[in-house]
Amino acid sequence: NFLFLWLGQLVSNFGDRLNQMALVALVYQRNPGNEVALAKIISFTIIPVFIIGPIAGVWVDRLDRKKIMVISDILRGALVLTIPLFIVLNQMLPIYIVIFLIFSISRFFIPSKMAIIPDLVSKDKLLVANTLQDTTHMVGNVVGLMVAGFIVNIRYVGAIGGFYIDSATFFVSAALIGLIAMKAR
Repeated sequence: NFLFLWLGQLVSNFGDRLNQMALVALVYQRNPGNEVALAKIISFTIIPVFIIGPIAGVWVDRLDRKKIMVISDILRGALVLTIPLFIVLNQMLPIYIVIFLIFSISRFFIPSKMAIIPDLVSKDKLLVANTLQDTTHMVGNVVGLMVAGFIVNIRYVGAIGGFYIDSATFFVSAALIGLIAMKAR
């Protein structure tokens, strides 16, 4: 069961890095050299931490964590799919709103992921599972950013293709998490 979670997060973490690089590419395409435009888009990824984060933790403790994770991934995947449409329509305001929503939903996913690990592994393997999860996340950030930067820089992929791939990673993660068999409480 932990393997499904770990694989899902491996894929999802890459998608998150791809999303970051696609956002940077989008800002660069629309406003080359404009640091304010980049700061604005990044702020929509950070604001949910302060607004939604405190509320999300309370709900995660009361609801089914696996369902929260699957629903979160499906919602985020669907929302990411809308970004290329808004790019084509040259509409930045809806992109800011979508980014805010994606990162708000992530505030439910992250504590669910951390809280579900003790339900998936025995107490004696909890330290190893948490360490593997954290180490994979950190290594995935570094490697993921490099690979994502390369992918987004491919002429026929670009920011739009990056968002499509990111969306697919959310759906793959949801499917893998859906395979987790939870023990009865």
